[in-house]
Amino acid sequence: MSTNFTEVCRFDEMPTRAPAYNERSILLFPAFPLYSSSVCATIQAMKRSAAFLAILFALFLATLPLFAASPQKAAQPKNAATTEKTEPKKTPQAETPVPACLDCHPDKKEGKAVHPAVEMGCSSCHTGLHQGEKPAPKLASPVPDLCFTCHDKSGFEKKSVHAPVAGGMCLSCHNPHASGVPKLLVAPVPDLCFSCHDKKSLAKMTAHVSAAGGQCLTCHNPHGSDGAFVLNQLVEGHCESCHDEATPKHVMLRISPGDSHPLKGRPDPLRKGKDLACPSCHNPHASDQQRISTKGLKSPAPLCLRCHKKIMVRP
Repeated sequence: MSTNFTEVCRFDEMPTRAPAYNERSILLFPAFPLYSSSVCATIQAMKRSAAFLAILFALFLATLPLFAASPQKAAQPKNAATTEKTEPKKTPQAETPVPACLDCHPDKKEGKAVHPAVEMGCSSCHTGLHQGEKPAPKLASPVPDLCFTCHDKSGFEKKSVHAPVAGGMCLSCHNPHASGVPKLLVAPVPDLCFSCHDKKSLAKMTAHVSAAGGQCLTCHNPHGSDGAFVLNQLVEGHCESCHDEATPKHVMLRISPGDSHPLKGRPDPLRKGKDLACPSCHNPHASDQQRISTKGLKSPAPLCLRCHKKIMVRP
């Protein structure tokens, strides 16, 4: 599209007032003063050159940001409002982050024995967070149900169950976090056992070797057993595991070496509902009698008279 610059630049007659602009001159040169003859001469010269078109195109590109800025600013509040509705609000974080549990409670992981639940994370047993000493974090469920979420409950449901286990008192023997004693015990054996069992019961003239040495767990299961008195196995086989000389002849060895005495399979006349066994004559822990006998004087004869009213003495 060409422009008739003769209508715009008239040098013959200098007007006394501003000439009337045609529509094209206003669109192409809205800011150019049209009263100078030098300007019009320059335009006439540039009309014949390719530089004029390049300059004109550059001026057009330079004005584009000015026209584009105005609509964008007008639409900004609408876009901002839309963003506020669609984007989810961020949850404000606490000014002071909650420290890791072990940062404040390092002792919960210090000891020769550490509960595997500690490695699993405090939330495996505790719910909620706390700051300071009170209130303490709550347990996910009460003891012993909490313990049974990991430990097989069937292992504690036996014919003979240790009293603390039957009462759900797991924490009376075990530390739930860490301990310097194996098995997370709160105290070593037999001191732990003596927290409930009277230690004076072992202060006798004779004591069973295992009891005197504090080897309670050699004979007893601390949780439960299908044997009597939470023994690791039945009495008959249990004693024989150490006393291989416990045969039917050993009972009569000092009285009538040629005879024998039954050790099982017969009812115990002094213990109703029970058969003859080692505890029929021996106390498994301690006694004021020889050979940890249950009753009698220094001689075994009175012990025999507990059951045998008449004893035939062979010549």
